[in-house]
Amino acid sequence: MGLNMKIGRSIAAYSLIVGLFYLVFGLLELVNGLSQTFGLKWAITAVNPAIVSPDIFSGVTLAIIGLIFLFGVRPQWMANKDAASYLAVGTLLATVFFAVYLAIMGSHAVGWGVYHIAPEPYADIFADWAEWIWLDDLRPGIWLFALAVPGLYYTLKMWLSRKKNP
Repeated sequence: MGLNMKIGRSIAAYSLIVGLFYLVFGLLELVNGLSQTFGLKWAITAVNPAIVSPDIFSGVTLAIIGLIFLFGVRPQWMANKDAASYLAVGTLLATVFFAVYLAIMGSHAVGWGVYHIAPEPYADIFADWAEWIWLDDLRPGIWLFALAVPGLYYTLKMWLSRKKNP
């Protein structure tokens, strides 16, 4: 399925917006993580840890997802034949990253629940989750996925149409 110029430019604008958000928040997480790891106090105060967590690996992953979206902007704008693959790969990685973060959040919720349900000697095993709230795990990889949902829809639509018309 080739792209016509109008669809290609729409996808390019969408990829530009989503890619910039992923890249910016990835770099913010990376800087925040590096500053916390190496004790650079200037960067810690510049970034709110409630919005951007100090996680180096998550920052690198978000930045890579953003770059994948951004590398596809020019081919999509020109309506190249394989330009939609950048959207598909970026959306796939965003979906996997979203699922991993939901699994982490779910495991923390289970630990919190077991701590509050288990009898006293066993509850001490899960004492790390006693004060856990779900906002602690609400990372940019989760809420940025809302931007990737339209790309997921288009990717699934494209994939299903290729299966019908090989």
